[in-house]
Amino acid sequence: MAQTTPHLALPLLAAGQAGKHVTHNEALLALDALVHLACRDRDLSAPPTDPAEGDRYLVTAPQPSGAWAGLSGQIAAFGDGVWTGLVPRTGWLAYVADEDAFYRFDGTGWRRLLDGLRALSGLAALGLGTEADAANPFAAKLDRALWTARDPAEGGSGSLALVLNKATEANAVALLFQAAYAGRAEFGLLGEDAVSLKVSPDGAAWHGAWRADPATGHLGLGTLALPGAPAARAPLHVAREGAGPGLCLEAYGAAPVAPLIETRTGRGSREAPLPVRAGDCLLGLAGGGVFAGGVAENRLTVRGVAEEDFSAGAQGTGIVFEATDLGGTVPRAVVKVRANGALELVARAGIPGAGTAPGQIVFDSTLGAFRGCTGAAWSRLTGLARFRVTTSFDNYIGAGAWTRIGFNTGDLNDQGLFQAATGAFVAPEAGVYALSAGLAFRRNGTNAPASLQGRFHRNGTAVAGTRRGAAAPVDGVSTVGLGVTLALAAGDTITVHALFTGADGYVAASDSDFSGFGLA
Repeated sequence: MAQTTPHLALPLLAAGQAGKHVTHNEALLALDALVHLACRDRDLSAPPTDPAEGDRYLVTAPQPSGAWAGLSGQIAAFGDGVWTGLVPRTGWLAYVADEDAFYRFDGTGWRRLLDGLRALSGLAALGLGTEADAANPFAAKLDRALWTARDPAEGGSGSLALVLNKATEANAVALLFQAAYAGRAEFGLLGEDAVSLKVSPDGAAWHGAWRADPATGHLGLGTLALPGAPAARAPLHVAREGAGPGLCLEAYGAAPVAPLIETRTGRGSREAPLPVRAGDCLLGLAGGGVFAGGVAENRLTVRGVAEEDFSAGAQGTGIVFEATDLGGTVPRAVVKVRANGALELVARAGIPGAGTAPGQIVFDSTLGAFRGCTGAAWSRLTGLARFRVTTSFDNYIGAGAWTRIGFNTGDLNDQGLFQAATGAFVAPEAGVYALSAGLAFRRNGTNAPASLQGRFHRNGTAVAGTRRGAAAPVDGVSTVGLGVTLALAAGDTITVHALFTGADGYVAASDSDFSGFGLA
């Protein structure tokens, strides 16, 4: 028969044992020491100087001294003036009063009971206020949770980082927000290394809200927000499919509302900015489109530009509108709003070859004039042809023969349209022209012509309906006036011709002239 109990090693009474009360009392004292085990301290390496009856200590020193010699790892109990060592068994618990903490004997030494909770590791599941399961190894059901950084005084850095890691780029690491256990928003690295946010009204249909490209930090919105979408091409890139606007801005206020979009530009850097220079862009909008095989960029632009180098007292600005001609690929400036308040139609060589419509206006640099389109033709609006010429000599005209008058002196000859060598007006462009001429009569000796007649010739041929005359002209008095409105083609020539009947005579230099101007 064993002499002690298997768990607490209490002495057992033997059959026929003398002094059984001694053994019984020893067992009771051991029970009193071990049941509700509460020790005063665990850090002493020698017995205290004046222990009280029943005091107990955990002897954790590897080499205790005095009455505790040989009791390392045991419970030292004081009774009847003697220290008794009680050998612990695995799983025993002891309360240490000076630390207000429980210790557990693990078979080799005493370990603080909460040390396992202070450094949990290898757990298969953990539930706070709810049950964890295989699908949710960590589950918590609570109203609030706080994560705070440890101060340097506590051995921390004062910072806090919550790290979520995934195995490969194709995996996901995300925060999923639910309502009634149906997904409403998911944020994280969703099957790629770009961080994105997607939302759902029902947990089934998902819509991208935004996506940040990891290579550039550019933010994509709209159709660029879903995982796997093309990278944003600018710090903020909005893409849309279907109807509706891609970007909507609103502003309200009791006072005048400030601009919804405000820009600020400068040369240099943000840390060391430099003034803008004339021609620098202050604000820009650009449009392009897709064609078979590629994308046409910046084929339509609106730019706000500096029209002078900026200084404290000089900050002139303008607006430039650029478009691309039909059949072209390179945009050019078409309209400018200048700093001086002027509206400028940017000059172009000639008129548009396609896309014409009534009401269009261009500035034709080849003519130096504005031209307007009626839908059927382009007409000059400014810089219309004007001329007035005279002759420097009395022109002799034989009887019975139409003879060109030698007008050769230009009082007014816009654009050099009158040619003195040929006495002809040359139409600069197709249009309608008003022409007039005056022929003064001078007698040749005593000859008395029956009439003086005049008419216009176009390209050497008489213009029907333009002949006018004076019968029995009086020397120094009679004149013949001509006037006509003609539609001319570019390059048509107009000359003035005279005829005497009955006798010869002169078209006098004085009081004879030839003039005209364009109407449209």
